[in-house]
Amino acid sequence: MNQEKGDASELFYSFFSSIKPRQHRSTSTQDEWQSHILPHGAIEELAPNLWHVTGTLPSSTIVPREMVLYRLADASLLIHGAIALNEAGMAKLESLGTPKILVVPNRIHRLDVGVYKQRYPQLIIVCPAAAKPYVEQVVAVDGIAEEVLRAYGIICHEPAGIRPQELVYELPLPTGKALVFTDILFNLNKSYLQQHLPTGEFLLQWIGASAIGSSGFFGITGLGRRFFLSDRNAYRQWLEALADGIPDLRVISVAHGSPIVADCNYRLREAAARLL
Repeated sequence: MNQEKGDASELFYSFFSSIKPRQHRSTSTQDEWQSHILPHGAIEELAPNLWHVTGTLPSSTIVPREMVLYRLADASLLIHGAIALNEAGMAKLESLGTPKILVVPNRIHRLDVGVYKQRYPQLIIVCPAAAKPYVEQVVAVDGIAEEVLRAYGIICHEPAGIRPQELVYELPLPTGKALVFTDILFNLNKSYLQQHLPTGEFLLQWIGASAIGSSGFFGITGLGRRFFLSDRNAYRQWLEALADGIPDLRVISVAHGSPIVADCNYRLREAAARLL
């Protein structure tokens, strides 16, 4: 990747990393948590031991985000892409298991990490090695995802053809496997946007996902191609290899868009084909 594209990517990351919660005057932990709560949906099951919840961001012009909850073998929880929920939501979260590991996916998705660590001091904070210097700007990092998660049977896939920033996590399920992506794939469809971002048509054009069609848009967006992609063919081949290498793939989760719970291998190949 040339220097000009690298500089543009840094500006892009810096912009989205600067998103802040609502301002609050009180310094109490409870009030700070409240200041991070934004409209969100209910926790929904995707598969045995796997759940997700959709939440918004402070700007109404930014695509909604997804939090993934995964029950580990010891019945505790791994949280990917933390979102501060209201008290009913947090009670539901705690009913699924005791929060144990919080994965900060990349340097952008760190908005609510600090308040989670305040609420659950015992949380183990992990992130990809490439993101560690940036995550540590907001919270202490206890370990590198590539090293810590192996002990829990989680495979960390490093995407080929993508500027180092995030990993894709392969989670074992009783029924097969799940893949958890962050920003290098979006899955946007009309029903998702109508529910969570009714004014999202302009946003689709801005991020480069306007060709949504009847089946939606699943792939790397125009913005992703510009700022994340370093080798188009390498990324396409990596997605194809991922689809071929996990025959029992049951769930694909992305940080922005609906989870996929059917025809997952086909959908990965579909995303790869967008890069031809």
